[in-house]
Amino acid sequence: MRVFGLAVLWLGGLGFLAFGVAFLFAPLATMAMAGLPLSGALAATELMAFYGGVELALGAVLIGCALTAGRLRDGLKLSLIVYGSIAAARIAGMLSTGADSTFLRAALALEAGLAILAAIALFAGSKAR
Repeated sequence: MRVFGLAVLWLGGLGFLAFGVAFLFAPLATMAMAGLPLSGALAATELMAFYGGVELALGAVLIGCALTAGRLRDGLKLSLIVYGSIAAARIAGMLSTGADSTFLRAALALEAGLAILAAIALFAGSKAR
């Protein structure tokens, strides 16, 4: 089950890195793909800093956990917490505002899916002990 856990960390880490790079180098275009057209240097800088910076950091930590002996469970816990929190907040937002789009559904499926995979890997790892 270790291989499965490592695959979950790599998948989650690379997902964060990909979005981080997209927001760092094309913040306004990346946000527009989500249906949120923004403009101006202030918006671009904020997207670069928060979305780009936080996602790059999370991706690096998850991949670092995958590459460091003894850190698999730590990375899986972080992945479960972060992706699960994002999915829960997205669901809350969709329900409270009535917002719905293909982008929101796809993002929710990815986030919830990665949280579930991390939970499965954690549960399987604890049963193997």
